[in-house]
Amino acid sequence: MSSVSAQQYREAAEKLIADYKAARPIETKQRKYRSVLLGHGWCTEVHRLAEASLRLVDCGHRHEALILLRTMVETTVSLHWLSQKGDDAALGVFAEGTRSNRNAAQDMQKGFNVPQDLMDAILNAPVEKTDESEIFRRFQAQCDEIDSKRELYSVYRYLCGYAHPSAVSASAFIEWRSKPPSLRTVPKRGDASVVEATLAMCLVWAGRALDQMINGKPRKQILRATAKELGLPPILPAIH
Repeated sequence: MSSVSAQQYREAAEKLIADYKAARPIETKQRKYRSVLLGHGWCTEVHRLAEASLRLVDCGHRHEALILLRTMVETTVSLHWLSQKGDDAALGVFAEGTRSNRNAAQDMQKGFNVPQDLMDAILNAPVEKTDESEIFRRFQAQCDEIDSKRELYSVYRYLCGYAHPSAVSASAFIEWRSKPPSLRTVPKRGDASVVEATLAMCLVWAGRALDQMINGKPRKQILRATAKELGLPPILPAIH
C-alpha cells in the first residue's frame, strides 16, 4: 500500500464519490429493511464526509480533515457490522439511541427548562436492551467481532488524537525543534498521505458493506476494481 501515491488515493476517492452520487435507487433483498435504511444513511454520510475532507485539503485545512476521518472510520466499521448482523443489529442501534436520548434528557432536565412535551416524547419511548445494543454501545466490541487483532480499533484510536483535545492535536501547532519551542498558527504537515488513504479505504469498505445488502450488488465491480488498484482488501472480514 506504501507504493500508492496520495494522488492515486484521491483520484480513486473522487471516482467512488461520483459513482455513489450517480447510483440508481436501491432495492433491498431483506424483508426486514431497518438495517438497509440505517446502512444507506451511514454510507451516504461516509461519502459526504470524504467529499468534505477533500475540500478541506484543497483550502489548506488538511489537519482539520483528520478530525472527520475518525467519524468516517467509526461509521464504516459500524456499517460493516450492521450489514453482517442485519435487522437484529438495527434494532440494537435504535434501542441504544433511545437509551442515550433518555439519559441525556434526564440530565438536561436538572439544569435547563426543557419543554415538557419534548421530555414526554423522549421518556415515553420504549427502551429494549439487547445483546446487539450493548455491542453497538461499545465501538471496541464491534471492532473485536470483525478484527480480533484490533487493527481497525488501533486506527480509530490514532485518529481520536486529532478528534479530541490531546497532545497529538496540540503538537501540530508547536515547533519542538527550536529552543525554546516556538508556536505556529499553521499546523505542521506530515509526509504521509493519511487523509487520502483513509478516506479511500472507508469509501471502498462502506460501499461494499451497503452493497451486500442490496439486490444484485450493483456497485460490487467498481468497488472491487478500486480496491485491487489500491492494494486494499476488497471488503472487511466477516464477523467471527
